[in-house]
Amino acid sequence: MPEDNSFRRHVAVLFVDISGFTRLVESVPPEEVYQAVRPVLDELSQVVQRHGGEIQQVLGDGFMAVFGLHASGGDEVGSPVRAALATLRLSARLPVHAGVECGEVLVTPSWEPGRFAVWGRVVNIGKRLCDLAAAGELQVGPMAFGRVAEQINAAAPARVTLKGITDAIVVHRVVGGQ
Repeated sequence: MPEDNSFRRHVAVLFVDISGFTRLVESVPPEEVYQAVRPVLDELSQVVQRHGGEIQQVLGDGFMAVFGLHASGGDEVGSPVRAALATLRLSARLPVHAGVECGEVLVTPSWEPGRFAVWGRVVNIGKRLCDLAAAGELQVGPMAFGRVAEQINAAAPARVTLKGITDAIVVHRVVGGQ
């Protein structure tokens, strides 16, 4: 059973990863990796915060952000999509790829130093969409696309099977921060 201070909330999740990170790690000393990656992640984190998101975790070459965690302002999906598109436009130094999906999650306290954890299918789909995206791309899941279709210029939808996800889903690809 979840702890007493856990709750369900409809949120959007954004995953952003640096493209070619493994190649970078394999080609230069760790100090150079850090010098290349740190300013990019700092800049991307600032974009997320400006759009009302909260960084839930940072994992070396990328992060997961959550939008709409504490209050529903009515733009929980538009904000992460705009943040993702802005990250694609910013990533001149190191290209990034991203995934966005929305849905209901369980929000619980986290282990230190994290402030919160989110659990649910939407988190898995968001991560798999990010993994699916090529450098300079955003993959938008079906729930998120249903809420922001008129705000983005997406390619024709594709039905894909994502690793670990039971049913194929329809995804929409946006290229280059359009």
